[in-house]
Amino acid sequence: MAFASTPLLDRLLADGVIGQDHHEAARRRLGDAAAEPWTTLGEALFWLVDEGIVSDAELGAMGELSVTEGAFAGNATRRQALAEMDALMQRKLQDYERQSRQAVLRAAFPGPRWVWLGGGAIAAVAVAWYLFAPASPPQCDDANVQKTLRASLFTSRIQQMSRNPLAGGAAPADLYLATFSDVREVGYIKPERSRGCSATLKVGEAASTLAYTIGPNAKGEMMIASADPRVVRARYGQLDDAGRPRDVGQPAGALRLAAAFEQGVAAFDQGTAGEARKAAYARQRERMGLPAETDTRTVRNVQPLGDCKDLGGGKWSCRLLAEYRDRLLSAIGRADWQVFEGDFDFVREGEGWRVGEAFTRQYMDAIVRGRVAELKGDEAAARLEQIQRQRPDAAAPTLDAATPDTTPATPRGREHRGDGAVINK
Repeated sequence: MAFASTPLLDRLLADGVIGQDHHEAARRRLGDAAAEPWTTLGEALFWLVDEGIVSDAELGAMGELSVTEGAFAGNATRRQALAEMDALMQRKLQDYERQSRQAVLRAAFPGPRWVWLGGGAIAAVAVAWYLFAPASPPQCDDANVQKTLRASLFTSRIQQMSRNPLAGGAAPADLYLATFSDVREVGYIKPERSRGCSATLKVGEAASTLAYTIGPNAKGEMMIASADPRVVRARYGQLDDAGRPRDVGQPAGALRLAAAFEQGVAAFDQGTAGEARKAAYARQRERMGLPAETDTRTVRNVQPLGDCKDLGGGKWSCRLLAEYRDRLLSAIGRADWQVFEGDFDFVREGEGWRVGEAFTRQYMDAIVRGRVAELKGDEAAARLEQIQRQRPDAAAPTLDAATPDTTPATPRGREHRGDGAVINK
């Protein structure tokens, strides 16, 4: 049998990205082909994974070596192949988006294409998706939605492995075979045409709860975004009969509470310790060759959970849920954003609202509980909150000293923490 010319495959072998057994298996699989069917190292690596020649575990090991063997010459090839493979997946998602959008346009503008090319047809096509999109987004159990989520989870996992190969998680290829069950709609916000969904995601033998949202962005493009299940429940589970978000957090209201909370966090971050943490993180990104961050928020998705309790004297206690950017857990391979919830004091001053004097302690206690929930489970976090409530005047712990140990705990097996990845549909 005449083997194909395989310069890219040969380079992967020569630089230690794949082994001799991979190389030989790939050449046998190519059969009578005269040349490689790929044009980049990333395409070759993707083919090797897709064909089962390179296993998921071996792909994960490649991601680890791309970081730990940075000083070795052959590592440049490994990093290039992983980066090109990620870019290939991004292109596949974009192609899927374009095909889906074209299908909608064909449905909106039936008949020969030339009929729509006169007069203001170009402007009409530019806004067609927004004007002619369905009155509501696809259903939670739509097959194309699930297909897009699988592809997004695959890409996010590859990116996570390239950033931190020591992080645990599912094998990328397994995510393409993930199944969905118990799919349900958490809520539908009619004015925004936005749907919140949850489902049980099964990857191999592991099952977890996955949450995601479906709705148009500012340009009218239908978007699918994975999210933390608790965030989806807080946003889509508090709607009135007309499908509008109830203005919880009274008497302040959701917007005022979120603004006051974010101002309190900003004041906290302006302290010496907060600035030192930001500077250390910036140095870490620079050492890793990563660009400066564009999203510098510390908290996001601040949501009241019900109305506030009157403490008297213009003071109120309000229970909030929020996402916090946790640099410490991110450094050990956990998600960048962690969810916490807790009771926070607010002070009403005329029409304005601000956080109370105990905010620093309440905020830091909530962060610690969020870490405990991620590492040890929700029940452990709930027990910790009971303990914290019994010492309301205790000094606040430092963020690093209050961090629980990171020894493995019993797997949560309940919720898939959303990474916030957004996909055009």
